[in-house]
Amino acid sequence: KIQEKDKTIQAIQEKDKAIQELKQENHKLKEAASEYQYAPTSYRFSDDDKYNPIKLREDIINLQHSLENYITKCKGNVEINISEVQNLLRKYGSQTTITIDQKPLIKAVLQRHVIEQIIKYGEEYFEFDNLHNHWKYGDGAETNLYNKTYEIAQLAEILASERDGIDETTRTLSIKLRQEVFAALGNRGFKKNINKKKHDFIKKNKSNLNKEINKYRKLKDPEQNQEVEVMAGEIIRKVVALFWFLIEIQEPVAEYRWFNCNSHIQPKYMEGTWEGDEINNIAVDICYFPLIECKPKHQIYTPAKVLHKRRY
Repeated sequence: KIQEKDKTIQAIQEKDKAIQELKQENHKLKEAASEYQYAPTSYRFSDDDKYNPIKLREDIINLQHSLENYITKCKGNVEINISEVQNLLRKYGSQTTITIDQKPLIKAVLQRHVIEQIIKYGEEYFEFDNLHNHWKYGDGAETNLYNKTYEIAQLAEILASERDGIDETTRTLSIKLRQEVFAALGNRGFKKNINKKKHDFIKKNKSNLNKEINKYRKLKDPEQNQEVEVMAGEIIRKVVALFWFLIEIQEPVAEYRWFNCNSHIQPKYMEGTWEGDEINNIAVDICYFPLIECKPKHQIYTPAKVLHKRRY
C-alpha cells in the first residue's frame, strides 16, 4: 500500500510538472505571438529601403547636380544680366559687387533663386484653396494627400495620448502613416498622368520658372536653350519632393536651414572652398543650398553649400 501511495504521489507530481511546463510553453507562445503582432509597427526603414537616410542624401546630391546643369556654367553662349543678378544678390543680403567674371557667385545666386521660386510655387499649391481640383482633374491629389495626412496623423496622436492603454500599434500609427504616405508621394507625386499628360502644377510652373530665370541669364543657342528649359519640370518635381515629402519620411522629421549673409563659417554645417586657417577671417556671402539636418538626433544629411567673403 505504501508503494502504491508513493507511485500515486509521484504520478501527481509528474502531472503537476507537465502542467507547469505546458503553462511556460503557452506563455512563450503568447510572447512570440505578441512580438509577431507588433513587428510590422516599426517605423525605421531598412538599409535597402528606398527612403533610408542614405537614399535621402543621394536624392539631395542628385538635385544639386540638376540645379547646376539647369543654371549652366554661365559662360560662352550665355548672356548674363548683371544688374538684375546684382539686385537678386542684394535680396539675399549680400553687398558684394558682381562682375561678369564672378561666375561662381552668379551661379550660386541663381541656384538659390531657383529653389526659392519653386518653394513659392509649392506653398501656393499646397494651400487648402486647391483641394477641390482633384475631384475633376486629379491634379490636386498631392495637396489632398499632404494636408489630410496631417489631419489624420494629429487624430492618431490624440488617440495615443488621450485614450487608456499601451500598445505599439497605436503609439507609432501617426509616424507610420506619415512615412508611408510621403514615401508614396515621393515616388509618384507630380509625375506624368497615365495618359502621358504633364501634371498641371508642373506644366504651369515649368513655364513660369523658365521665364523667371531668363531674366538673369539667357542662352543664345536655341537648341541648347530648349535642352535646358526641358529640365525645369523635373527640377520642380525634385525640389517639391525633397522639401515637402522626403524630409518628412525621416523620423524624427528632417529640417532645412538657410544661413544668412555674414554668418560665421561653421565647417560642421557648411561646405565651401576655404582653408582651415582662414575661418576666423571669412563669413558667408551667400548660402545657395540649405543645410538638411535632424536636430534631435544631431544628424546632418547634407551640409549647406555656401560661398564666402572676407571679413572687414
